[in-house]
Amino acid sequence: MRSVRPLLRLPVLAGVGLALAVTSAFAADKTFTDEQTRAIEETVHNYLVTHPEVLIEAMQALDKKEAAAAQAQARAVIEKNSDVLFHDPSTYVAGNPKGNVSIVEFFDYQCGYCRANFEPLREAVKQDGNVRFVLKEWPVLGPASRFAAKAAMAARQQSKYLEFHNALFGLKGGLTEERIFDTAAKVGLDVTKLQKDMEDPAIEKALTRNDALARALGFEGTPSFVIGKDAYKGLLHPDEIGEYVAKARDECGQTTSC
Repeated sequence: MRSVRPLLRLPVLAGVGLALAVTSAFAADKTFTDEQTRAIEETVHNYLVTHPEVLIEAMQALDKKEAAAAQAQARAVIEKNSDVLFHDPSTYVAGNPKGNVSIVEFFDYQCGYCRANFEPLREAVKQDGNVRFVLKEWPVLGPASRFAAKAAMAARQQSKYLEFHNALFGLKGGLTEERIFDTAAKVGLDVTKLQKDMEDPAIEKALTRNDALARALGFEGTPSFVIGKDAYKGLLHPDEIGEYVAKARDECGQTTSC
């Protein structure tokens, strides 16, 4: 699973902590005399001062190991939950519903990064022509996000989900109930019916499933993705979308559950 460390000094500090732990272990080992322990500590200290790049290399190796372990765990969750992940009837599928690769996006209508990824994802799905774009509402940014998610899911009852979904992502600024219903009316939804349909208990259950699935995958926020058999966190660069779809297609062949 892709993970980014924003500050270089974080792995360095962590590496220093590791080095201190090693020297402390020597100190606790009664095999060595106090003089030998001090000599070992001094040797470790001097080496790290002379070669600080070793700490960075060690933490980079640890990052790779942790990322591989997280991806393996996510793959197991994807395989175990493939039906609800790719084929939950409560989830809208855009793009080509019969495509041989799925992009599953966990998103929040108030998420700035989700908005930034909106057009690149639409374009990538359109250009490919053989991708199932599975849209899973995961409202993590407060009550307005949850209200918008419920309204969007209820819009399926009037066959207006995608139009409403696109319009919500086209709005600038934060969402309010008034803005959500105004947008619904502009795309041709019967707002009175929409309000009633939002109370359907099935919507709340679907949001609960989405939340449980996202957390089981190790996601911490939006946007988060499953593409084929792999999970990805955060904003996707346009080139990455095509790369990950190609990887999934190579691994999954012509199956429709990948």
